Amino acid sequence: MGNPTHGTGARGLRHRASAEATDFVEGIRRASAIGIGAYASFAAIDVVLSVVVYGQASLEHVLMYRAAGIALLAMWFVYARSTQAGLRSMVAVTASLLAASAMLAGLISTEFGGLRSPYLTGPSFYFVAVAVLVPSPWRRMGALVVPVYVGFFGALSISSWLADPGAWRSVEGATSYALNASMQIVLLAFSVIASHVLWASRAQLYRARRLGRYRLQAPLGSGGMNEVWLARDDTLDREVAIKVLHGAPQDDDERWVRFEREAQVASALTSPHTVKIYDYGASDDGVAYIAMELLRGLDFADLVGGYGPLDVRRAVHLIRQATSSLAEAHEKGLVHRDIKPANLFALSTGDPTDFVKVLDFGLVRELTRPDEEDTRERVALGTPAFMAPEQFLGSDVTPASDIYGLGTTLYFLLTGAPPFDGKASDDALWRAHSSHPLVPVSQRRGEEVPRSLEAVIATCLAKHPADRYRDATALGKALDDLPEVGPWTASEAAAWWTAARITPIAQLQRGGSSSKKVTIAARTPRPGARAGSDGDR
Repeated sequence: MGNPTHGTGARGLRHRASAEATDFVEGIRRASAIGIGAYASFAAIDVVLSVVVYGQASLEHVLMYRAAGIALLAMWFVYARSTQAGLRSMVAVTASLLAASAMLAGLISTEFGGLRSPYLTGPSFYFVAVAVLVPSPWRRMGALVVPVYVGFFGALSISSWLADPGAWRSVEGATSYALNASMQIVLLAFSVIASHVLWASRAQLYRARRLGRYRLQAPLGSGGMNEVWLARDDTLDREVAIKVLHGAPQDDDERWVRFEREAQVASALTSPHTVKIYDYGASDDGVAYIAMELLRGLDFADLVGGYGPLDVRRAVHLIRQATSSLAEAHEKGLVHRDIKPANLFALSTGDPTDFVKVLDFGLVRELTRPDEEDTRERVALGTPAFMAPEQFLGSDVTPASDIYGLGTTLYFLLTGAPPFDGKASDDALWRAHSSHPLVPVSQRRGEEVPRSLEAVIATCLAKHPADRYRDATALGKALDDLPEVGPWTASEAAAWWTAARITPIAQLQRGGSSSKKVTIAARTPRPGARAGSDGDR
């Protein structure tokens, strides 16, 4: 990443734009989900109207329009969950999809009374939902809802004329239409104003919220225990990422201990591949926080989720850097315990790009002192899809447990999936990690990978800790000694990020550990469930 600090001026404007993009995409995710439900629920009203009031209506056409509208909103939902586009592109796509669904609503209105349809108030649902769920400055809000108005009344006007030209010569029908259209214009204007006021109030709240010397600007994401904010350090005039603990520390001592330990441990590590911790503490009103460097890029989960399995050379290059961070931790008697794709981050900016940072030391284990929490009632901590077998049993973890996590992550980078079904139950995952043979990477990937790399991965994923690399230093040396795997160059990395066109919405770190406690009944591992058994190599 180079220099993690960011000044004012053009850069500051870009960061504020990225924060707005974050808010916008979260809003359209909610709006699209609610819109699907609302649009679908009106199908029941359609049936009632066609049976009780409008017998001449074509229910077949109505349901076809309704299904098409649901499909459009579903496309919007998928787009909202997966897009990495810029704010302008998201606004354009959103406006287009909303306008198209409103046109379908206008066609439905034609079937149910045309110019005097009870559905003439339909656009108001759009106006209210968008204003509340996607608060925006007035120009952007207008760009979203004006196409809805035009699409709805345009489709209704044209289809009504084609269906019954005489309807427009009816004073009663034309008056009803004009009155409703005028009222919708008023509601449109009101929604634009209300959305702008809500957006401005939220922006003011962000600017006013402070944690010590840090001024929160916009939320970047949240997890089970924490949320992460884009913030400005007014003392040093730089932008940082602030991890905030949900709830006041005194409400849950165990969570606060972990939170504080993460800050202390990570700040003591000096590897450039470990996320930098600048400060930690609690505000006057009892909010615990950690201030850390602001990263731009993608975590490995998003990297693979958005772009598919990686080039073999790139995957090895990324994991090799992660071993540099963990090597220092292991030398100091620390075990991360939650190595997984979401906790490894590739930078898209700086020199070089594809520079890796290890995140989230919230579950770190210090081997030099006892940790009763880990073995009490067989409670295991971590993320089951990427956890070593011994972690499921609440057994003592060692650096070899982190090696297993690096192995599962490397497997994920190369195949696009964890070694075993990540959606399975905790019990099923424990059985898989502890005894099931490993499907070779080449088989899962659909193409051959170097045998030496397959052997490294198999050693990382050995069932028994003693059969793995003893620590990250040993794994790093093994990755360096892969003659069949060429280097991933800085120019290739820079070209990839340029071609990927990663936008600010996808570039800022999102925080909060999604790891969890796993309670496994006391078991004895199956005899022979060790490295060297069939399928492990």
